Formats: sequence, C-alpha cells, structure tokens
Amino acid sequence: MAVPTARRAVRPTSLSVVIPAFNEEEILETTVATIVSGARRLGLGWFEVILCENGSTDSTPQLAARLADEIDEVRVITLERPDYGAAMRAGFFAAKGEAIVNFDADYYDLDFLRDALDTEGDIVVAAKGILGSHDARVFGRRIVSRCFGWFVRSLLHVSVTETHGMKLFRRSTITPILPNVFRTKDLFDTELLARAEYRGCAITELPVETKELRHSRSGIVRRIPRTIWGLMRLRYVLRLARSARVAPLPATSSDNAFDLAI
Repeated sequence: MAVPTARRAVRPTSLSVVIPAFNEEEILETTVATIVSGARRLGLGWFEVILCENGSTDSTPQLAARLADEIDEVRVITLERPDYGAAMRAGFFAAKGEAIVNFDADYYDLDFLRDALDTEGDIVVAAKGILGSHDARVFGRRIVSRCFGWFVRSLLHVSVTETHGMKLFRRSTITPILPNVFRTKDLFDTELLARAEYRGCAITELPVETKELRHSRSGIVRRIPRTIWGLMRLRYVLRLARSARVAPLPATSSDNAFDLAI
C-alpha cells in the first residue's frame, strides 16, 4: 500500500503541542521554555503546550503545575498511572489547535515543527530513516528503530516509514479516528497512523536530525517481546475491523481492548 499523495498546504493558524511527561524533573522546564519560545516565533494566531503528566514519582507534577501557572500557553493533564500512549491519547483528545504535534520532553525539533506546518498532507511524520535524515543515536537504538519500522510495515501492511517519534496532525483529520484507537503504552501512535493510512489520509514524511538529550531510561531489550506481542494483537484487531467493519469498541486506556475485540 502506497502512502497517499499529499493534498493540501494551507498553513494552520493554531497549534497544540502534546508532551507526555513521566519523571522529567531534570529537563522539563528547559524543554517547555525552548518550545514555548520557538512556537512564539512561528507567527501562529494561537498555540498551547499540553503537559500530560502520568504517574511521576519525582517532582514533575509540581513542576508542571508551576509552569502552567507561570506561562499562559501551558496547561497540564494528570494521569494516575505511568502510560506513555495513554498520556498521548489524553493530550490529543484535549487538544484545541487546528494542528497537533507530539514531542517528547527529550526529543523535539522546532525546525521540524516549522517545516511540518508548511508541508502538504493531513499528517507529517519525522522519519529518521529516509534520505536526508541524520540519526546520531547509539548504533543499537538505530538498529532497533529500523527493525521496528520494518516489522510494523510487514505486519500491518502500511507504507509509512516511521510511527514513533515526532508527528504533526491536522486535528480535523484525526478527530474521527481517535475514538477507535485503543492501544496505549508503546503502540498508540502506531495504531493511530495505521488507521489513518487505511482511511486514506495523506501522510508526508520529512527528514530529521535525531540527537539524544539523554540515554533511554527504559530497556529496549525488555520492551521487544511486549512490543512484538502487542503488534500481533493490533494486527488482529485491525484486520477484524477492516474486514467485518465492526462497530467501534468502547473507549478504554488499556490494552485489554484486544480482549473486547475478540
């Protein structure tokens, strides 16, 4: 399946930046200050930064609340348990901007944001593995990232090179898709992009320079079995939905949605 050709290039006038935050006390303030400063220079009519704090055990909740008090464009969503995908999902549902971009506290790029706002397509993906990109991460992480991309394309029959990392969405495009996206943890954005591609959304990929602000805090090797099993379950649910055209499942923030689908 080919990624659909981009169809439009009307620059959004409002933007929501969604940032999951789990135990980010060391870098969150710098990240928010940098993103807010950069967004103010983009000439948008309006923007917001949504900090999706989820189950932090350090001072991240208090820091996020202080930043929201001090900076008009910042607001906070709080989730009780650590769950990256659930935090992103909550942030996307709460977003009010015409465009939504997802950044991580340790992985963001204002050049990508500027270029993505001016790029055609319903969804713009920062693709680490395409021509023109430069991935400065350690060799092992680069290999795992490429293998994951291949596995996603093979299992889910999509063409998009990258499902994790930075992406910009037209809110009007993904609004009807979001209620059907149930995977959280590692696979929220993979399911979202797969459903968007199946729906015929125009997906554009941009080269990006990838640098680590810090080493990964979660063990990649430990995540591999969980992610592969999650992809297998996701493949089943997506095939079921596409072939039988089943009614949307009730919204949930748990991977137990797979059990409901069966």
